[in-house]
Amino acid sequence: MKQSLTEQVVEKLKFSILSGAYAPGDRLPTLRDMTELYEVSRSVVNAAVVELESNGYIKIVPTKWIEVADWKAEGNLSILSDLVRFGLLDKKQLDDLLQARRFLELECVRQACAHASPEAIGRLFALILEEETETDPKTRSRYDLRFHYMICSMSGNMVYGIIMNAFEDSSFPLIELFYHDPAVSGFVLEKHKQIAQAIKDKKATEAETQMRLLLEHGESILKKLLQRRS
Repeated sequence: MKQSLTEQVVEKLKFSILSGAYAPGDRLPTLRDMTELYEVSRSVVNAAVVELESNGYIKIVPTKWIEVADWKAEGNLSILSDLVRFGLLDKKQLDDLLQARRFLELECVRQACAHASPEAIGRLFALILEEETETDPKTRSRYDLRFHYMICSMSGNMVYGIIMNAFEDSSFPLIELFYHDPAVSGFVLEKHKQIAQAIKDKKATEAETQMRLLLEHGESILKKLLQRRS
């Protein structure tokens, strides 16, 4: 789908900020200068600025200037997603992302063993059956994300599910890259089955062990793939 003019300006400014062309505290060009720089109308620039401010990229000092925000300290998950999408996620940021996900999912799978309903467990097994027949990397990636989201939802804590769902945009490009390695599908599918069975049997220690092995395997593959790509 073709981007609107506002989206194009937003993308260019996001990249400039995340790549360091504009550092936190730097002032952006004036609104008038940006209309000339990007060859768009003032209304387009105004809309772009509003979006960037709402996502934590910039701060507007009324009647004075626009400056780059400290997005590492004050940003949200959309910035994390943009770092991944632009290929600007550094090693420390990747480690932080993977650590946060591991912390969340190990807690969720423990809670799922205590709180998952028979209906939810049935839906999890049904998802795994669909996953088993799929070969397209992009579709497998969607099944994988859905599996992890369902685990968090089954924890009984609504917020865990919402947080995991918020990770989707930032995680999908990495997971799709992961599934282009032909060695991963069989391992992942087997772990999904073992985790689902442990939840059904209410074996929290086993479920946590298998989830940890799954996540550590994925982290190892992803780091190798990203090193190769860079």
